[in-house]
Amino acid sequence: MKSIRKIVALTASVILAAPFVSSDSGLFANRAQAAVQADSSASVSSRPETQSFSLMIKGKNVARKAQLKQGNGYSLYVAGGYTFSPAKNKLYLTDYPAYQAQIEPLPAGFDIDKLRKQGQTELKKYGKVNSYANDQLFESPMASAALFLQTSGTKGIHNYIVWTSAKGDSYLLRVSVPESGFAGTFNQIASTSLSTLLRN
Repeated sequence: MKSIRKIVALTASVILAAPFVSSDSGLFANRAQAAVQADSSASVSSRPETQSFSLMIKGKNVARKAQLKQGNGYSLYVAGGYTFSPAKNKLYLTDYPAYQAQIEPLPAGFDIDKLRKQGQTELKKYGKVNSYANDQLFESPMASAALFLQTSGTKGIHNYIVWTSAKGDSYLLRVSVPESGFAGTFNQIASTSLSTLLRN
């Protein structure tokens, strides 16, 4: 229960920590997820170079843009203030690269049980491994993830996620977030960006 409250608290910190992100940072909002996922269902060749998102900042609706970035066989939208390295398959906060997400495209027919065991092994060095799904992730862009494992403690927050796009291509996401007041902001923006992944 404490871990569930932790996720909810991190989500709530998105608005509280917003000043950490510049006014042109491309901060995402949950209400934009439907539009993002709808866009992801289109072919990569037809994806626009920029994607607009609507969000609430200090009680006002604000439009922000994210740039389409090409990876190794896939693409995703990346907000301002964040960097995507196609060579390293990594998305990170430009000024604080310790906030990062590693992207690994998965082959068709991957074994979810094998990945679960692998994730538990990888994460246990950081502390107790918790598994979340569906309503436990109701505020997260990763709510429909096939697998969501997390550790949270003095060594920060570490997520191990199996995400499948609207077209059926899947990815293993390893997200590392230092423990700080900005964790919720990074989790939300990075997760929304990762939810736009689409294989070429």
